[in-house]
Amino acid sequence: MTRPLLAILMLLASSAVAAAADPAQLARGKYIFGATGGCGCHTEPKGVLNAGGRKYDGPFGTVYSTNITPDAKTGIGGWTDEQIVTAIRLGRRPNGERILPVHPFTSFNGMAQEDLNALVAFLRSVPPANRPNTPKKISIPMFESVFLPAWLMTFASKETPPPAAPASGVARGEYLVHAVGHCGECHTPRSAMTMAVDNSRFLAGNPKKTGPEGQAAPNITPDKDTGRGDWTEEQIVTYLGTGNRPDGDVAGGLMGEMIQGTASGYKDLTKADLQAIARYLKTIPAIKNKIE
Repeated sequence: MTRPLLAILMLLASSAVAAAADPAQLARGKYIFGATGGCGCHTEPKGVLNAGGRKYDGPFGTVYSTNITPDAKTGIGGWTDEQIVTAIRLGRRPNGERILPVHPFTSFNGMAQEDLNALVAFLRSVPPANRPNTPKKISIPMFESVFLPAWLMTFASKETPPPAAPASGVARGEYLVHAVGHCGECHTPRSAMTMAVDNSRFLAGNPKKTGPEGQAAPNITPDKDTGRGDWTEEQIVTYLGTGNRPDGDVAGGLMGEMIQGTASGYKDLTKADLQAIARYLKTIPAIKNKIE
């Protein structure tokens, strides 16, 4: 069989799978996709949805986000549903290779199976893009074979997936903050030495030195002096849904991207879910930690 014919057949198969998917499941998958912030790491600014290529510099070297469209050759079109779930939850590719924890699999591990199934269905419905992945450039010898496994064993925390996704209330907000929105990846302080999150100070913020992509992440605990204790629940809801802050400023940087999303983002969450998040954020311990 010639390669062009094989590519056409794979594209038709992908289209058939998308067409056969339950519309309600696709809608749920797109919603969960938006609740993650639109998986923006996998879409370059003004680039093709989910086609990868976004650059991330870290203390270990440089990596580029991968193509997660259903393209059979350069994306995840040849992966089974179970293999996609394993990559999302456990950070493992079908060949056993570890995915670097730039991908927040330690948070996504807490996603309910029904939400993951819907998310996979949505990912398969996105138009395939033939965009080869850019190889990573690791600058530390034996990083992936020795240091990364040791780091994961020592420092990586994991969420526990619930039997079913909570439907409402504070439990729903906690689920969205921890497992889906992965807010702690940016807003929980990290050690400058190990870059491990300090969950004893959950959501207390990061300075530029340890913040995501060199950006500061504010303290969003309910501390009135250094956190968001002076924000009402309704102001938090408005901010997450629109990017508009109580002081008249507008969300920028990575937070602005999460709110706007790609195919969908935080702005597309229901009022009930935004309220659940706001209520949950009001219940976490207030921690004094001033972020400039």
